[in-house]
Amino acid sequence: MIGIDEEIEREQLCIDDLTEEIRMYVQKDQINIAKQRERDLHNSLNQLEKLHRRKELWLIAAELNLQGKKAKVVGRVVEMA
Repeated sequence: MIGIDEEIEREQLCIDDLTEEIRMYVQKDQINIAKQRERDLHNSLNQLEKLHRRKELWLIAAELNLQGKKAKVVGRVVEMA
């Protein structure tokens, strides 16, 4: 779970940086670049949401294990037809 916390922290820093860049480009009237950064920001926010959901699953499994119930988080297997 430590790895997830580090990923969340990195994503949050990225979001902060992108927000500042968007402000800067808007002030310089470089709207096209600001729009590109906005798309990057949107992707980072989606990634942050996924990381928080993954962390929540780990916390649920840990809590169940503390209660004496065997639980673990497994990776999702996606098969393409």
